[in-house]
Amino acid sequence: MFWERFWPAVQIPLIVVCLYVAVSFLGAWQLLGFYGSAFVSIVFLAVLAWSSYPLLRLKLPNEVEGLRKVELASGLPHRPLLSYRDEQATGMDDDEALALWAAHQKALRTRLKNLRVGGVNPRGFTKDPYALRVFAVMLLVVGYSVSDANRWSSLLIPFRAEGVGSVVPARIDAWVTPPAYTGEAPVFLSGDANQLRDERNALSIASGSTVLVRAQGTGEFSVVYFSRQGQEFLEPERVQTGAGETSEAMTTTEWRFPLNSSGRLQILQNDSPKYSWKIAIRPDLPPRIRLFDDPEEQLSGSLKLTYLVQDDYRVVSAEAIMDKVQRDDEKTSGRSLVEAPRFNLSLPPKDAKMAVGQTYQDLTAHPWAGSEVSLVLVARDEAEQEGRSQPVYIKLPERRFNKPLARAVVEQRRNLAMNVESYSQVVDVLDVLMIAPERFIDDAGSYLPLRFAYSELVAAETDDDLRAMLDVLWNVALTIEDGGLSAAERALREAQEALRRALEQGASEQEIAELMDDLRKALDDYLKSMAQQMRDNPQQLGQMPMDENGQQITPRDLDDMLRRMEELAKTGSLEAARELLAQMQQMLENMQNAQQRQQTPNEQQRQMLQALENLGDMIQKQRKLMDETHKFDPDSQQRRPHQRSDQQDKRGQNGQMSDEEAQEAFRQLQKQQRNLSDELQKLLDGMANNGTKPNKDLDSAGNSMEEAGDALGAQEADEAVSEQSQALESLRKGAQALAEQLAGQSGGRGQATTSPLNEDPLGRMRRVEGPEFGSQVKVPDEIEVQRARRILEELRRRLSDPDRPQLELEYLERLMKRY
Repeated sequence: MFWERFWPAVQIPLIVVCLYVAVSFLGAWQLLGFYGSAFVSIVFLAVLAWSSYPLLRLKLPNEVEGLRKVELASGLPHRPLLSYRDEQATGMDDDEALALWAAHQKALRTRLKNLRVGGVNPRGFTKDPYALRVFAVMLLVVGYSVSDANRWSSLLIPFRAEGVGSVVPARIDAWVTPPAYTGEAPVFLSGDANQLRDERNALSIASGSTVLVRAQGTGEFSVVYFSRQGQEFLEPERVQTGAGETSEAMTTTEWRFPLNSSGRLQILQNDSPKYSWKIAIRPDLPPRIRLFDDPEEQLSGSLKLTYLVQDDYRVVSAEAIMDKVQRDDEKTSGRSLVEAPRFNLSLPPKDAKMAVGQTYQDLTAHPWAGSEVSLVLVARDEAEQEGRSQPVYIKLPERRFNKPLARAVVEQRRNLAMNVESYSQVVDVLDVLMIAPERFIDDAGSYLPLRFAYSELVAAETDDDLRAMLDVLWNVALTIEDGGLSAAERALREAQEALRRALEQGASEQEIAELMDDLRKALDDYLKSMAQQMRDNPQQLGQMPMDENGQQITPRDLDDMLRRMEELAKTGSLEAARELLAQMQQMLENMQNAQQRQQTPNEQQRQMLQALENLGDMIQKQRKLMDETHKFDPDSQQRRPHQRSDQQDKRGQNGQMSDEEAQEAFRQLQKQQRNLSDELQKLLDGMANNGTKPNKDLDSAGNSMEEAGDALGAQEADEAVSEQSQALESLRKGAQALAEQLAGQSGGRGQATTSPLNEDPLGRMRRVEGPEFGSQVKVPDEIEVQRARRILEELRRRLSDPDRPQLELEYLERLMKRY
């Protein structure tokens, strides 16, 4: 009963108090100014005093009021509890009166069997009909949420003697900004984030981060950083004062400084510690780079570098630096006339902490080409830290000159570039080369440039003059090497060189297409010129027949290589296109050498050349037959429902073949496979009659063709494709073995195939000279693309399976990122 009286009386004062606290938390006193806050605070006090008056009249409830509450809660009319407390006033000696009073008491006890006290019902809403209590509580919650740790001190702001307008509460903000290249978010030190931290744990901060401390309000602030070097008081970087008459009290001070060592950051206010944080600096390690594989010289003459780059965050640049190697038999290395070659390295395409990169660099025209150098790889990160690899000693690739005089000029150019003190020796060597020009120099077109270079070299006086002579000597060597070419040969060389430079520099697809057209036109003119020369000078051919089938390299082979180069360039495989261009250039040079030496093949060699041509046709037929068979593979049809083969065009609307149509299609494929097997058997019989050594690869190809025919007869497309693929691979190996045998019979020089394949220990091709049977630089065919797509789909399926072990999922994720 007391609470029912107390709560309505205290409710209005509590609402007034909540509103005052909420207004203080929201910082309204700074907005109102001194007089406005004084007036509002007086209003709050007056309302609080008026609303507190009912509290003075509160009194404790008496016994009668308590009995009345029980009667009302129990629903008893006529005050039975009060009547039960009455006593008999008269008739104490009258038995009838006593009996009547006892009956009355008994009736009252019967009515009072089910008494109830009832619940508390203060009915406070009668004092607050507009629900101001809800608004006051909500405003208090909002004010508490937006205020800082000094919220309680704002309650007394209106009562301070210095006035509200000149008082700014102390506010300290501090945060750490990591370097942008780390990709880490800023770390807030003050505010609510500081309350959630454990002060005993150090904050892990990246090296090179910047701390910003901003203090606002009255008092003297200072920032101290305790590191291994000792206690360091930091000077403020900038002091900004606000406008107005009270600007002295609204001072904002900032400290900004880098974090380079671990320690403790402390903020003092009036020489009293306000905040303190323990900071542990996470060092940024320098980048690491090393060769992932040995430097490899490409067929085009470029140097291939494969390297592993690793850093905490990201490597921004890398380069290869070379230096001269001092031999033991040299007393002095001498001064180099030009700087050692150095070039930038291509970084991996993705910003990974560890990745493998590749760079192709053509250094054949550099004066140091052909010399031994030490190679060091250098990597730099965002923090400008540098990491170096261990030196590796290599010989720089150089252009291969066929003419001895050109090789001699290039050698003297290299000696002059590597050691300027060898100037007199280079002059003497060039003088010796011109002692008997009529015996050692074929034409005046080579003698005159060499004579000019000699005279200019003798007249050179400074290092700049000698550096200019390096380019002169290089042009002289090129003139000697290519000076005897016809107009068609020169145009072909220029077209090949232009395309090679475009592929090396990563030119656009349109530019490469235009250069490919120029090369195709120059190649046609060159072949027509060669054919015309053969017809004009039949005596140079001896007994060599001019039958096109007797040539190992045909215009169709060259056109296939050009088409394959275009496909590689469109798919972005520029280095593979360069390799194929170098192969074609080598093949054309071999053809020219063969014509100049006027070699006459015997009957056996002509038959072997014919066999090579037939094998090339068989390889094309087998590949096409395998593609047709692959279209009947059920797995292939499910993966590629939008593609239709010639046989699938005959299907009905439901996309399925009838049994008769399927049987007929497989019979046609089996017939083609049998015919191809018979052609191969006839070819093997002819080779045996000619005395050619048995070829195990071609025998294996014949067996695989027979198995493929049987599988087609059984309508087993997947098994047939497997056997056809094996037959195709065996045909390629057999053709290559036959080409190597032919090269051995012709002395290893002058033919289209001059040497057998040179493979590394892992079986990868290093050099190829001669016709290409599809086993060297190769564009993936349709079946291989399907296999790659199936592998990728399987990787994705396994990666999306959450039930697989975590170790396997991490491995699959690394595979997907790389490929």
